Amino acid sequence: MTLGENKKITLGLIEEYSNANPKLTDDVDIQNRINFLYATNYQELSQRKKILKTKTLKEVTDEKLEEGYTEYTLPSSMYQFKRVIALDEKNKTVDADYYTIGKKKIYINNESNANYILEYYAYPTIITDETDDDFTLELDQDALLILPYAVANDILKTDPSADYSAFLADYSRKLENLNTSISNSRVVIKRNYTL
Repeated sequence: MTLGENKKITLGLIEEYSNANPKLTDDVDIQNRINFLYATNYQELSQRKKILKTKTLKEVTDEKLEEGYTEYTLPSSMYQFKRVIALDEKNKTVDADYYTIGKKKIYINNESNANYILEYYAYPTIITDETDDDFTLELDQDALLILPYAVANDILKTDPSADYSAFLADYSRKLENLNTSISNSRVVIKRNYTL
């Protein structure tokens, strides 16, 4: 979903959407501040429904391997390390031999001839005043459909004649029901029968 598509939902909720206007609304005050309202709410929601990304740090090579460790820089968008997976040339998991120092550096054993893949949680791209409506939002769909309620709440907060509490209540309820797990839990039960 793009920023523009999400804005249409928000503006539709507060009855300010205008499909005849390229800025999506005739209200100049909303036009001027809507991206800033998206920026804060988008960031907050990304901390509840984390953005999981991967990056290949090292690949299997045919070169002669040397002793020691090579330093790799972790992504600047990473705010939380999840794990490193090492895969051999047949994509079978092998023991990963690495260590980290600080938040930005990882050292991988040169003698470990495997693909090293980093899984991490990323900060979202910051939405600024210059961010175009065709920018693709990075959150999952369930979180993106909650975002308009947060933004609608913030738009109407400053309007003394508006009752924004309904949007705040809807946002809070939807946020409480948001599934923040990355995967479903699985349980395998094996039975041993003896006769």
